[in-house]
Amino acid sequence: MTDFTLKRKITESAIKHARSKGIRTIYDTEISGFICTVYKHESITFSFRYRSKLTSKRPVVKIGRYPAVSADEAREIAKNMALGLAQGIEPRLEKDAAIKAQKLVEEQQRLEDATIIEVFLGKVYRPHKERMKRGKEDLERLDRHFKPWYRKRMPELCKADVTRWHHELEKTGLAYLTIKRSYDVLQNMLNIAAEEKYIVENPIKAVRLKRPVAGDDHGIDTIRSRRALTDSEVDGLFHGLAAYTKDRKDMRRRSRTKKSNRHLPDWDQVTYVDYVVPAILVIYHAGFRPGDIYGLRWENVNFETKMITKVIEKTAHHSIRPTSFPISEPLLEVLQVWWEENGRPQTGYVFPSPKTGRRLSAGALGRHPWPTIKKWGGLDENLDLYTLRHNFASQLIMSGADLMTVMKLMGHRDIATTIEHYGHLTADHIRNALDALNRPGKERPVFK
Repeated sequence: MTDFTLKRKITESAIKHARSKGIRTIYDTEISGFICTVYKHESITFSFRYRSKLTSKRPVVKIGRYPAVSADEAREIAKNMALGLAQGIEPRLEKDAAIKAQKLVEEQQRLEDATIIEVFLGKVYRPHKERMKRGKEDLERLDRHFKPWYRKRMPELCKADVTRWHHELEKTGLAYLTIKRSYDVLQNMLNIAAEEKYIVENPIKAVRLKRPVAGDDHGIDTIRSRRALTDSEVDGLFHGLAAYTKDRKDMRRRSRTKKSNRHLPDWDQVTYVDYVVPAILVIYHAGFRPGDIYGLRWENVNFETKMITKVIEKTAHHSIRPTSFPISEPLLEVLQVWWEENGRPQTGYVFPSPKTGRRLSAGALGRHPWPTIKKWGGLDENLDLYTLRHNFASQLIMSGADLMTVMKLMGHRDIATTIEHYGHLTADHIRNALDALNRPGKERPVFK
């Protein structure tokens, strides 16, 4: 196509003529600055060109593409632009302002839509939480306890909503701490929405859940729950672990009698048949949180120095500084036996998933094996796996350890947490020491 220009009134017939003659540009003879451009790939556009009084430049404003915009329609638009220009209204500025206004409306609509919990959860919060170790568990809490709220707008949440929600969950028999954990996840989501400017502020930031009053059937005494196991409970724990091991070995022995299963490892030759017993023993002997058990790697374990050095998972978002924990002799024996029976690995998870080889899921210990172990050990069905961690701290204190030592071994960030959770045990220990001063059998002067 030859590069020609044509000065002529822009009409449908002029466009056809330009196409047939290879003309690239038509300059309208009636409206100054009205232009029709025919490109090599056959597309045709209308535009308006003028000289800006503000910048002295000659900006070009696109009117539209032919045939979506006809020649007559383009002419009418160009005419209005020329009239506006005569009144000091620059087409480019007007168009830019219109585009900006439209984008602002769209952005406001997007932000308004994103204030709907379900939308914000899907676009922002869910991807954010999925990057975290406990993210899946937290998202499941939201889905389980807040799904009826998903069509609500975050700024419209109020104290009455929280109170009503709390009462409804209490009626189902859920413990206060379970309800509070779910509520904390919601608060975290709202705080992030405020930080990211999706909402002005968390509307229920100051709303606190009311603890159950003493004596309520659904209430729990959190102080008393942080206790040491009784001697009979410790016996029951180890009996349950032994019964679990025996049951698994019996199952494997029966399975290997079948010819098709003789390739399976002989569990009669090992101490631990799977991760369950050694992992629970690590919680018992080290006081680790289950999450730190799931994330424990062989790189964290040093048999020579008898130390475990790792980042505490609960506070990893605050600090990635690793903490060192001494390995006691009972714990050392558990880890060394497990290490030997797994081929002395130098890297990788200490307790990997048997199916994937990756990190165990959040319920790998508590959801399935723990209830069975409690049943076989004759333990209270309400005994939580986390009680083993509380037992570790309680035994330390009752053995005379100071709170600073307990703080370090429990991986607490500050002494205030240790005092809040276990300070009452120190008081009991002091009281027992005082009572020992007044045991019967000691001669005392009689005052009359």
